[in-house]
Amino acid sequence: MAEDIQIPGDELQEAQRTLGFVHDFIDIGHHTFDFDAAFGRELSRGAAQHFENRWEDGRHQLQKQVKGVSDAIGSILDAFDRTDRDAVSNLSDGKGGR
Repeated sequence: MAEDIQIPGDELQEAQRTLGFVHDFIDIGHHTFDFDAAFGRELSRGAAQHFENRWEDGRHQLQKQVKGVSDAIGSILDAFDRTDRDAVSNLSDGKGGR
């Protein structure tokens, strides 16, 4: 009944990098963001600024959640890395049996 366990390590690492990017740039603020260039004249700066002001609380909550998911991915990757190293060590020490 043993089946192969496949852990998408590369995909998890990419997800962790992407979450890091999201975390770092989710709080760029209105002083460093060009609303007009990003949204064009159709969306007035006032509407974008209104959204920015209301978004403040949600942004901080989202940052915490993004960091939590990223940390969890890191823990998963570390656990599988330790498991792999321990398995190799046990096999190298002759404990693996043939």
